[in-house]
Amino acid sequence: MIPKLFTILIFFSFCSTTNSFSYEIAIEEEANLDTKLIFNIRNNIDNSYSLEVQAFPKNPKKINNYRLVFDMTFREDYESDFNDVCIGPAWESNGPGEVEIVLNKSENFRKSLNGIITDSQDRCQNYFYYVRYFDVELVNNKKLVIGSATDYSENYPDAPKYWLLNQNKEIEKIGNTNIKKYSLNFELRK
Repeated sequence: MIPKLFTILIFFSFCSTTNSFSYEIAIEEEANLDTKLIFNIRNNIDNSYSLEVQAFPKNPKKINNYRLVFDMTFREDYESDFNDVCIGPAWESNGPGEVEIVLNKSENFRKSLNGIITDSQDRCQNYFYYVRYFDVELVNNKKLVIGSATDYSENYPDAPKYWLLNQNKEIEKIGNTNIKKYSLNFELRK
């Protein structure tokens, strides 16, 4: 006879898979703001996803929150002949495509979102997300704007630069991080 707990664990292991992505963020001249970011993605059998993001700052007393905006590439693979558009899962109040997550100190710098595939016309098997915008709000109300992807409107720094937003909301270049363009990313699979 199989114990009930064991049977439940077997059932859940076949119903979903979890992928984890971990990144070490090093900020030059601001080592006390270095952070580890972890993305956990659970792919459930019913075409739904759970995205959990958590930051582990080196010095949590200096940080109020992190704001990450994820963008989805609209094609499965830009180097192939794939000519369709990937729609992707709808993320709670965000809808498909862009996903914004704020990691607050009061929530231990942790946030979860759920997404579901709703469009049966979406033939993509993979969805590629990258961090497009990355802000860190400090306890002194200053904001670090960290480059993580190219921003063609030039209102945001390109990776690996980070900038400080001053009281006049003007961006001043400060230094570099270890982030390469589009390197903060994750993939969902159907």
